[in-house]
Amino acid sequence: MTAIEPTRDEEEREPGLRERKKQRTRETIARVALQLFSEHGFHETTIKQIADAADVAPRTVSAYFPMKEELVFSDSANAFDSLATSLATRERGQTVADALRDWIRGFIEADDHDLQRRRCTRAIVESDPALRTFERGLQERAEQIIATAVAVDLELEADDLLPRMVGAATIAALDSLGREGKQSAETLPEEGLAMVDDAMAFVGGGISALAVRRGLQPQP
Repeated sequence: MTAIEPTRDEEEREPGLRERKKQRTRETIARVALQLFSEHGFHETTIKQIADAADVAPRTVSAYFPMKEELVFSDSANAFDSLATSLATRERGQTVADALRDWIRGFIEADDHDLQRRRCTRAIVESDPALRTFERGLQERAEQIIATAVAVDLELEADDLLPRMVGAATIAALDSLGREGKQSAETLPEEGLAMVDDAMAFVGGGISALAVRRGLQPQP
């Protein structure tokens, strides 16, 4: 019997099917890990327990998440890629603060349906000093992405002090917003978005003032 060759459509669909399966596996691992961390504690939960709960091999868990801490911050890589792209491809004339505000609002609105997961993640992080340290490392990466975009507007190198100051101030403002405004942002989303606007107004004002001092913008 002659074997039936796969059609071009089937060949084109196959990579997409594989990628979707991998994404589902990754999401399942992250979901059950958060549940186990919440129930038993981050350090008390083993990779084998996570693998058993997700019905995969321990090496599969480690392949998707080389560091155990990454299981708690499973969305960070995609978020960083999205943030960097949003800032790098912003329209001519759009400020870093405006692009950041648009990105943050989109991120919040897209994630609003999974409020329980965000609460669970926050509780796990707050209960473990090692996770807070790991989170700080992620925040430093976000600071660098922001500093790179600010440096373009200020015509400076990304490692110059001024862009780094703006990056650090931006993350500090957003971190304060997340901690102090947590309840209102969860119970009344429009209040949370309004606080984002306030934070970005603060950031944008600082960048504008620096641009004026460098002679890149006329005095208001």
